[in-house]
Amino acid sequence: MTADRGDINSWVQTYSGAQLRTFDRTITYTVNTYVRYYRFDSTWGGALRLDGRQYTRNSYFTRRYEYVNANNSLFNNYIDGGINSGQLMYAQDIVDTVEDNVRRAVDLIEGRINSTYQVINACHASCHSSCHTSRGRR
Repeated sequence: MTADRGDINSWVQTYSGAQLRTFDRTITYTVNTYVRYYRFDSTWGGALRLDGRQYTRNSYFTRRYEYVNANNSLFNNYIDGGINSGQLMYAQDIVDTVEDNVRRAVDLIEGRINSTYQVINACHASCHSSCHTSRGRR
């Protein structure tokens, strides 16, 4: 069987691109918050004590990371320099090509993952009697 550099390039693009398009992962983040106050609110004249109990609230949010629309051309010419038309192709050339394509796929996936930012607010016991009055939040 003979194959030239263009055949190998086409094969690499087709199979690598198809595998990259399988990257589709949704991650659920769970945030557990609790409030436990033992101090006196001198402004409003009330204790912020919650009977010594701990009040817990779980919040959940999800984030999807994917590359389902990846184009095969992202792997164009990711072929070892030892692979050329009309020359012998050695096993190490194939190993190097696969290694380069795995590295390229990892780099592309890492580029799709970015920081997640979520605002989580915890209220204290006197929240509705002080923060939300006509005077506004303190």
